[in-house]
Amino acid sequence: MKKVKNILGYPLFFLIILLPLGMILCSCLGYTFKLGSYLAFAVITALLAVTAAVIADAGKVSSVLFALAAPLSLVNAVFYIFECGRNSRIWIILCMLICIVCGCILTVKHGKPLALKIIALILSAFMILPVSFIGFAMLIFGNMGEVTVVRSIESPGGTYYAEVVDDDQGALGGNTLVDVYQNKEFNNHENIKMPSFHPNIRIGRGIFYFKHY
Repeated sequence: MKKVKNILGYPLFFLIILLPLGMILCSCLGYTFKLGSYLAFAVITALLAVTAAVIADAGKVSSVLFALAAPLSLVNAVFYIFECGRNSRIWIILCMLICIVCGCILTVKHGKPLALKIIALILSAFMILPVSFIGFAMLIFGNMGEVTVVRSIESPGGTYYAEVVDDDQGALGGNTLVDVYQNKEFNNHENIKMPSFHPNIRIGRGIFYFKHY
C-alpha cells in the first residue's frame, strides 16, 4: 500500500499533461490529437486526483510533480473545456473543477521545493479567474454550435477512411466537412482506426472554409 501511495503522482501527472501536451506537439508536427472519450478521461483523472489528494505520499520526484499540479490542472481544464462536446460539457467542467481543487491541495501539501511551490501557487492564483470565465462562457454560449459525424466511409483498400462532419454553428452558419484519416496497419494485418492521432486533412464547403496543415 505504501508503494502505491508513492507512485500515485506519476499516473496523475501523465493524465494532467496528456491532452495539452499531445495537442501542442501534434499541432507542431501537422497532426491533430484527440481523446477517444473526453468524459471518460476526465472522470478517471478526477478520481485519481481525489485519491492522490487523500492518500498520496511524495517522494523526491513526485514532490516536484505535485508542486506543478495546481497550474497544470488549470491548463488541462482549458483544453478539456474547449475540446469536449456540449452534451458532456457540464460533467467535464465538474471533473476539471475537482481536479483543480485536488491539484491545489497536492501542491500545498506535498509540493517541493518551496520556491517552485510558491511560484506555482502564485501562477495558479492569476489563472483561476480567466479559467473560471472560460468555463462559464462555454456553459452559456458553447451550446450554440455542435459538430456531428454524419457518416464514416472507408477506402476500398482500407488504407484511409473519411468522416462526413456536420458543423452546425447555429445563427453563425456552419459547414459540411470531410475529415480524412489514415488507418494504422499492425502485424496481424488488421486495419484499426486510430482517430486519436491522424494526419489532419479537412475538406469543407459552407460559409466558412477551414484549412488545416
